[in-house]
Amino acid sequence: MLRLFALFTLLVPLASVIAEERALFSPQGYRIADYRSPLPEVPPAGQRIDTHGLQRLLDEADPVLIDVLAITLRSESADFGLAWLPATPRQNIPGSVWLPNVGYGRLEPCMRDWFEQNLRRLTGGDVERPLVFYCITDCWMSWNAVRRAAALGYRKLYWYPEGSDGWGEAGLPLAQGEAQPLPGMAGGDPSASLFECPVGDLQRMLEKVAPTGRDGLMLLFETADCPYCRRMRGGVLADADLIAHYRRHFLAAELDLESEASLTGLDGGVTNARVLAQRLGVARTPTLIFFDAAGGERYRHSGLIADPRQFRALADYVSGGHQEQMGFREYLKTSR
Repeated sequence: MLRLFALFTLLVPLASVIAEERALFSPQGYRIADYRSPLPEVPPAGQRIDTHGLQRLLDEADPVLIDVLAITLRSESADFGLAWLPATPRQNIPGSVWLPNVGYGRLEPCMRDWFEQNLRRLTGGDVERPLVFYCITDCWMSWNAVRRAAALGYRKLYWYPEGSDGWGEAGLPLAQGEAQPLPGMAGGDPSASLFECPVGDLQRMLEKVAPTGRDGLMLLFETADCPYCRRMRGGVLADADLIAHYRRHFLAAELDLESEASLTGLDGGVTNARVLAQRLGVARTPTLIFFDAAGGERYRHSGLIADPRQFRALADYVSGGHQEQMGFREYLKTSR
C-alpha cells in the first residue's frame, strides 16, 4: 500500500507537468502561450546559430534576415485604416525584413498566406536560400517561425535565439526597423492576396459590398493541414490575374474551420470560424461560399479547384447569376 501511495505521489506531479506542456503547444507542435520565456537549446529545424556564427554566415553567404517580433495590429475602421502600431521604435539587425506576428503559434489563414508569399518573394522561390529567423531574447516566436518555414519546405534554416538583444549587446550596429505592410495597409500590395487580412468583422465586410460595387462576399473555409487547401494557396489563390479578377467581383475572407478566435459574424453577433462553419453546414475543406450584399447564400463549392480556367469561371458563374439557371458543370461546358 505504501508503495502504491509513493508511486501515486510521483505520478500526479508528472501528469501535471505533461498537462502544462500540452497547454503550451498546439497539436502541430507550435508554441501557443508564454512566448517570453527561456528557450530550448535544440532548434525546431535547421541550425541554432550564435552571434559569431551569424557574423560568419553574413560574410560567407547571402542569407535573408527575418525579424518576427510581434506588434499590435490596429484593425481597419471608418476613421483609421489598417496599420501596425509598435509601442516603441524597432531596432533590428541591418538588412533585416520585419514580418510581424508570423511567429504566433496560431495564425489566421491570411497571415499564413502572407508569411508564405513573403518567403517566396524574398528567396525567389529558392528553398535552398539561407533564412535566418530571430526576434529578441527569450522569444519563442522565432522558434515557431523556423518550424513553420521548415514545414513549407525551406532547407537552409538558421535560428538566432539571442535576437536583436544579443546582437546589440555584442556591440554590433542596429538599424531602424520598418514592418512590412499587409495587403490592406498603406504601402501594401493589394494584388498580393485575394483575401482581407485580418478577418475580424464579417458584417462590416458585407456592408462594404454594395458601396464598393462588388457582386458579393466570398468565404473560403480551410484548415492548416488540408492538402487541397495548400494546393489552392500555392496555385489559383496565388495567381495575380485571378486575384485581380476575383477582387473586381467579390470581397473575400479566408477562415480556419478549426479556429475559435473571436470574430463578428454576418449577422453582427460574436462568434468564431468553427461555430460559423457549423451553422453554415460546412463539413469539408476547402469550401467556398458566396453571399449577396444582404447576406443571402448564392452558391457554394466544396472541394479542390486547381485549374485556373475553372477557378475564373466560378467567379463569372456566380457574379453573372448563372447558378439560377444551371449547374456549374453545365456552365463550364457552355463557357469554353
